Amino acid sequence: MKKILCIFLLILMTLPLFAEENKEKSGEKFNILGSGKFFALDPLTDGLLLGTGILLSGSDLLFDNMLELNRQKYDDRIYNRDDVNAFDRKLMRRYSEIHDGAADFLLIASAVTPVMLLSTDKEEWFTNGVMYVETLLIANGLKELMKLAVNRARPYMYFDRETFPEGELNSGGLAKSMPSGHTALAFASATFLTYTFCRYFRNSPWRIPVSIGSYALASGIAALRVSGGSHFLSDVLAGAAIGSAVGFLVPFLHTLNTKSDMSVAVTGNGLGFTMKF
Repeated sequence: MKKILCIFLLILMTLPLFAEENKEKSGEKFNILGSGKFFALDPLTDGLLLGTGILLSGSDLLFDNMLELNRQKYDDRIYNRDDVNAFDRKLMRRYSEIHDGAADFLLIASAVTPVMLLSTDKEEWFTNGVMYVETLLIANGLKELMKLAVNRARPYMYFDRETFPEGELNSGGLAKSMPSGHTALAFASATFLTYTFCRYFRNSPWRIPVSIGSYALASGIAALRVSGGSHFLSDVLAGAAIGSAVGFLVPFLHTLNTKSDMSVAVTGNGLGFTMKF
């Protein structure tokens, strides 16, 4: 997922170049900060959001990768399934490399679905890019720090040793079950796309297909994480809640300073006043 974040940051940095090129070709006035009618960037809001995302994700890199804080390594024991609560115990599965790989592939597909927002005016691209990077950074940081704090063993640790993914045993990944990171990021992307798309295209017949499709993809990723033995059901539910909250709140905060379309008309009965948000 860190590679995906780097790709989007690179795209974000190159958008101003495309914007300037478009301005030269068209000869029209171009505002890279967008029209401000749907979502508006703000130095304070975006400074806080970007700062929070960088702080959260950076803290995980420091505590987990560098300091190896609260990291568990495999000690050749099999965990007792009776220690798992009844809610999660029913859907526990052995590790499946196929399901794990499929979830990785679908996560990449989910992460790029907001490319559909390129159908908006070009001047909105930079705004959308900034909001999406903020969404991914915050969702990523929250789920990683929660994994580190909870330190819950994955479902596959309760099965035969032969089924364990070797790469996870000594890297600390065996105890990063809660919450599901794949699910958090997938639902953050799905919610972000659904909210922004429906706001830009309020009368579009594609609103329902886009919403259903994005959430179906995120749900499929969650199901694969459970069926592949990497997460408990409660893990993916927690991940979905985190991702959905961040995916909604980040773009919503960018609507608070949007411009309104206001008009005043003189009628036979007086003045008419309308405002569109």
